[in-house]
Amino acid sequence: MSNSYFEPWTGENYDTTKLLIVSESAYDWRDRDNGQQMTPAPSHPTTTVRWSTDPSIKLPYFACMNRALCRTEKPSPAQIREAWKDYAYTIYVQSTVGLGAGKRPRPEQFREANCCFLSLIEKLRPRKVIITGKAMWSKMPPSAVWFIDDLQAYKLEDGDLVWCLALPHPANRREGFNWKHVAEQIRVFKSMELPRRD
Repeated sequence: MSNSYFEPWTGENYDTTKLLIVSESAYDWRDRDNGQQMTPAPSHPTTTVRWSTDPSIKLPYFACMNRALCRTEKPSPAQIREAWKDYAYTIYVQSTVGLGAGKRPRPEQFREANCCFLSLIEKLRPRKVIITGKAMWSKMPPSAVWFIDDLQAYKLEDGDLVWCLALPHPANRREGFNWKHVAEQIRVFKSMELPRRD
């Protein structure tokens, strides 16, 4: 499988910034009204970015990421909308991990996701990718260029490099996510001059 199920969110400034954020996986949930099990649709990346501006919807991943992207503890919906304009966003694993948060993808889901990711970066052609989850990073395809453990690059078919920065998972306290620290890492990564080719 090399075709992605999830359709990435693409902010209006992405063609200029070429910044992509990747989260690990999505899960099913119960509908508030009828209790029916809901499975994420292909549009889930866009839906969740939009949901993240609504204070009544609790999304731990986005609550933490929005603090880091906006560089403030309590970003307003307007600040969140403005921040996401600079990014594309997608989900790495291309199928649900099951009902409820906290479930881990199965090994075969990671294997399928690897091909999809390589195809996706050929299509989207980001210059920089923020990988949100060190466990996910350890299961991604080997990179072409190694700088340090958490900063490596994939090579596109035409030889261009796509640099990836691996960060702790925002909703996983064991990985040590600190929004202020992550905000600074993202700021530095965005401003770094990295080789476009090796």
